[in-house]
Amino acid sequence: MFDERLYRGFLTAESFGRNILVFNETDSTTARLLETETPYYSVAVAESQTAGRGRSGRKWVSESGVNLYFSVNLPPMRIEQLLPFNIAIGFAVCDVLRGTADVRLKWPNDLMAGGKKLGGILFETSLSGSVTEKVILGIGINVNMTDFPDEIRGVATSLKEETGINYCREELLAELMNRFESFSAAFLNGGINIVREWEKYSASLDKKIAVHKNGVKAVFTERGITPSGFLIAEDERGVITEIVTGDVGYDFSG
Repeated sequence: MFDERLYRGFLTAESFGRNILVFNETDSTTARLLETETPYYSVAVAESQTAGRGRSGRKWVSESGVNLYFSVNLPPMRIEQLLPFNIAIGFAVCDVLRGTADVRLKWPNDLMAGGKKLGGILFETSLSGSVTEKVILGIGINVNMTDFPDEIRGVATSLKEETGINYCREELLAELMNRFESFSAAFLNGGINIVREWEKYSASLDKKIAVHKNGVKAVFTERGITPSGFLIAEDERGVITEIVTGDVGYDFSG
């Protein structure tokens, strides 16, 4: 079971993660925070999730007791800030995990290591006009998982698979909260240039990518991101386009 006392021993953040809700099992930590009134920067963490979600509503495989599944309740922000903040948080996650593994980002919210998916970042919101009433940051990271279901074995990995290290999840979550606090302040004060920083973190900059949207696949070369967080892609004719939504992959067949 997640050890809250051990977690607090590593926590130095003044706001992020100070209030923590720990679940042995829940449908999703994001749902718990959306439905519950908690102070800003509260974190909900679960040993396992029965209805964890990834991008486009996909189910996130949630093995109990080996990974990190958590969500954070953030203050309201403008809608146009959501994607850039999502990307900036991805930088923060990479910084923490790069202590032992070469972790990179696949636009807009996948954590990658060794060419495989290590985790994901997802924002869910409730809106009031152009301002969000609730912003919940949800993150799943494969930490000590080594036994993957057949359907994802070839495309998923974990920190332990990449490094051979057995990680302390409590320390890892605390380090993420500490890093999120400094990154959040820097982002909101204009101190993070996501366009420039993307070059350090992208898993596919200047590489071919396949963008799947509405059942249609197109092949591009990734050229960076815009200040709004949109993907800059160059097609096979050299035409540059900005991609606002879509799933990025590496399947170039058919």
